[in-house]
Amino acid sequence: MKIQPLSTHIGALVEDVQLAQLDDPSFARIHNAFLEHQVLFFRDQVLTPQEHLELGKRFGEIEAVHPFFPHLEDAEQVVIIETARGNPPGESFWHTDLTWQEKPSKCSILHAQHLPPTGGDTIWASMQAVWQALPENQKAYLRTLKGLHALHAFEGSRYDHQETDHSGNQQSYVANKSKQYPPVIHPLVKQHPETGKETLFINEQFTRSIIGMEEKTSQALLNELFELTRSPELQVRFQWQVGSVAIWDNRNTQHYAVTDYGDQPRRLHRVTVCADG
Repeated sequence: MKIQPLSTHIGALVEDVQLAQLDDPSFARIHNAFLEHQVLFFRDQVLTPQEHLELGKRFGEIEAVHPFFPHLEDAEQVVIIETARGNPPGESFWHTDLTWQEKPSKCSILHAQHLPPTGGDTIWASMQAVWQALPENQKAYLRTLKGLHALHAFEGSRYDHQETDHSGNQQSYVANKSKQYPPVIHPLVKQHPETGKETLFINEQFTRSIIGMEEKTSQALLNELFELTRSPELQVRFQWQVGSVAIWDNRNTQHYAVTDYGDQPRRLHRVTVCADG
């Protein structure tokens, strides 16, 4: 097995290994690299949905079925991320998966099934590196703050539709479903549970506001921090191939899907692992 770092702060390519055939020492190496590099990339991986789930279980418990995303009929915890003719991707946002939950996920494993001839890259940013780039006085201030995270970003997306309630009124499916997932509060700065390193825990898709702060002031501060995430020197960009796999640490990264391929068919499968504890 070879592990090749791809940028200064985040990302590594792992070669000469098949994820469906990992022995314990090989998985231990991969897990250590996962903690060090935050996102790992693999080429030419053959994984059935069940093998995909089994790989996820080596990292921890698999997340429950996503409330909006489609999934495989015979493996409901395998999410389908798909673009088809006439169904292009919606607006893309920098985000960390499932921060609208009280316990956001530990990691995600994405496996490419079908891809357009060009485009469709994904970019990851190290939120540890974003945090480290901040001045010490701002770090001290941010440690005192908390953010409100909510599912609001899915309203009006391609995962939403209008449905009729008992009174015959039309309402958003996402808005109605979101009542089962009320907003949650997370510290703006979290300590990674395995490495102990601090990370900035916000994202433009799900972080709605800063608790106790006037709306304009809150949004201005969040926008300033979101802008740092867009710094190319703190990122790694991955060009997918059929069979490629990405495994990322959801506790200290954000990612962004580049939607530059129109409605050309594209399909990936995702398994998401619950937070520890």
